[in-house]
Amino acid sequence: MLTREDLSSERIDQIVADARKAGYDFFLSAEQREASLQEALARYQPGEEAWVFAYGSLMWNPAFDFAEAQPCRIEGWRRSFCFWVPLGRGTPELPGLMLALEGGGSCEGIAYRLSPDQVRSELAILWNREMLSGVYQARWVPTRLRDGRTVTSVTFVVDTAHCQYCGDLSMERAAHHIAFAEGRRGACRDYLTNTAEHARSLDIHDPYIEELVQRVADLRGESVAAPVPVDAEAVGEA
Repeated sequence: MLTREDLSSERIDQIVADARKAGYDFFLSAEQREASLQEALARYQPGEEAWVFAYGSLMWNPAFDFAEAQPCRIEGWRRSFCFWVPLGRGTPELPGLMLALEGGGSCEGIAYRLSPDQVRSELAILWNREMLSGVYQARWVPTRLRDGRTVTSVTFVVDTAHCQYCGDLSMERAAHHIAFAEGRRGACRDYLTNTAEHARSLDIHDPYIEELVQRVADLRGESVAAPVPVDAEAVGEA
């Protein structure tokens, strides 16, 4: 499981330095991450609570503190395996795929409420996790909680101009990479399986995710698997 200690500024700065040495010069510096956070906070009124919308591994391993969690739904955005990950759950030769939000449709997930005294510290942790390569853009979106309330939450959508973006992949090719890509943080298919299992536990049915689960199992000659141990990675798993 990813911990707060894994997301300290010192740890993240080392990850960025290592990635840049490996030739991935699009990873953001600490100054760029802070500028992105400040830009997002311009929409936030100091002294108020804030909400975070989670749709991937943040649902089961947020690694930040929060005051409340509620199943929820947003409109106008959908879950999509739409960017390459050559590190972590893949390799440069066989990159993995990770989830982001793409425009269109709707998406169910979890909304986390941050109390006023948590907002700055916990969003800083979240930015260290999500804003490494710049493939995500922070966006404030209307969010309908399952208890009937409507709030505005910050979430992460894909930057379609980023070099990691690959939103035009066929289901067949996406399933192949998810089925077989593995890296130092584990197999890409485990990320898919955990997303599917956690969504089901929240009574969320995502046909796109379920189809990928079945396609991956077919490619590997397996039946649809039971839940696997969670092993979330720091890079790009909103």
